[in-house]
Amino acid sequence: MISKNSFKSYFLVSNEEISIYVKNTSNSEIIFFKKKKITNDSDNFFERDVQPFFLEKIEQVESQIKLFIDDTVLIVDDKSIFSIGLSLKQKIENRKITEEELKNLLSNGLQQIYTQNPNHLIIHYIIDQFNIDGETIENPAEKMISNYLSINLRFICIEKKLADRYKNLFKKKQILLEKIISLFYLKEYEHDEEGDLISIASKIENGYNKNEIKLIPKKVKKRGFFENFFLSI
Repeated sequence: MISKNSFKSYFLVSNEEISIYVKNTSNSEIIFFKKKKITNDSDNFFERDVQPFFLEKIEQVESQIKLFIDDTVLIVDDKSIFSIGLSLKQKIENRKITEEELKNLLSNGLQQIYTQNPNHLIIHYIIDQFNIDGETIENPAEKMISNYLSINLRFICIEKKLADRYKNLFKKKQILLEKIISLFYLKEYEHDEEGDLISIASKIENGYNKNEIKLIPKKVKKRGFFENFFLSI
């Protein structure tokens, strides 16, 4: 029996094209794909191109699969998306860092970015580097620290008002915005991985980058080391 969980949808918007993909989750086959070449050269780009394309194609999708789409992943390239780098340092002498200390350090970084950028959402939170006493390491939990631990963090952010435009568009079809992925960030992995952008997006969603901290809605309760970092979109 075919269920809603049998399909996953993606909506991609760049300065050159907009496209919609639906894949079969059991075999990763793309069962629906439509795209339109565009030019993002005016303030009414969203109303002129993005909105009518989405509303038309989502109806075609639902007609084809005989089911309603409940949620979608937005892959977007926009001038409002930007990265912020942040370095944090903690003095630790002659012992290993505890799990709680590391979680608190990472949470502190998240809160600093939110406080300084109240009109933006964090869509990707990445640990670029751990450094113990001047040495770059992969896992700080396994190494004795003599003097200090420092962490280089990267936050990819999007304007809340842009995210809200897409949320409101999807709501017209009772569709939830499940996740936002930066197209620029996605393309960092094009040369590492075989397959199309949607295949790479799926891998990113499923934790391909082990140093990307998963941000989950506050209403979802999960257990795990990095899974208590929250993002509401």
